[in-house]
Amino acid sequence: PNLRAGCMMADMADEDAVATAIEELNALIGTSGRSGCPLVPVTYVNSTAAIKAITARAGGACCTSSNVRNVFEWALRPKKQGGGGGGKILAIPDQHLGRNTAVGMGFGEDDCALYDPELPKGGLTETQVQAATFILWKGHCYVHQVFRPQHVAAVRKRHPGIRVIVHPECPREVLAAADAAGSTAQIIRAVSDAPAGSSWAIGTESNLVNRLGRQNPDKTIVLLSDGPALCVQMARIDLPHLLWSLDSISAGTPVNRVTVPGRTGQYARMALKRMIDIKAVTKLTPSDR
Repeated sequence: PNLRAGCMMADMADEDAVATAIEELNALIGTSGRSGCPLVPVTYVNSTAAIKAITARAGGACCTSSNVRNVFEWALRPKKQGGGGGGKILAIPDQHLGRNTAVGMGFGEDDCALYDPELPKGGLTETQVQAATFILWKGHCYVHQVFRPQHVAAVRKRHPGIRVIVHPECPREVLAAADAAGSTAQIIRAVSDAPAGSSWAIGTESNLVNRLGRQNPDKTIVLLSDGPALCVQMARIDLPHLLWSLDSISAGTPVNRVTVPGRTGQYARMALKRMIDIKAVTKLTPSDR
């Protein structure tokens, strides 16, 4: 409804840079031994159609924060077992989602390498690339960078016994201090299913936390940070724009129609279909603290 509403995290990866990264990394990986296993890109659904298409052409899939672990496991599973056949994953564009998922799967942070698209070869050496299982694009969600480990300590002091859950787009040290992590859907389900009288501090976008508080008046629900965590882009999709868009569709003159070129759309759908075919995790991921 509003073409000014985008995603700053998605903007941190563009088509040419991702294509260059895949080419550079494949060259650094080489062809011998375990290091010669294919690189499989896994792209967050918060990305452009062009990058989704590149992902599909390279044998990868899209993911959501609900099914990212299962998509990662698919990517590393041999093709004979129905997987992506990869030995390494390029996680685009959110480094924190990639790192947190890798650790949740039992890998260490030293199994991850950070690819900076502003630097030649991502700022990585051949040794670093060959040693890593997860290569993380240097991108992030600015909303979830608001949260800090000290917020976790402070809210526990103010509310003894409170349960702290955060979105996996938060930095690793925040997840390590929290009780659990989960996608938007997983957070909503956990809080909604919780018993009356329970207390929750939630590390994600402020409007969602406030809405959960209104929908669950029998529970204590607070924002994890001491200041707002607002997504300006999401706020641009407001009711006036939505009504305007629906009215225009009803009148047969839709506004702000987005058209994706044929080949790009074809491959982007392929990456999305792989994502949809891989089931989501419904429960929160416990912290390893």
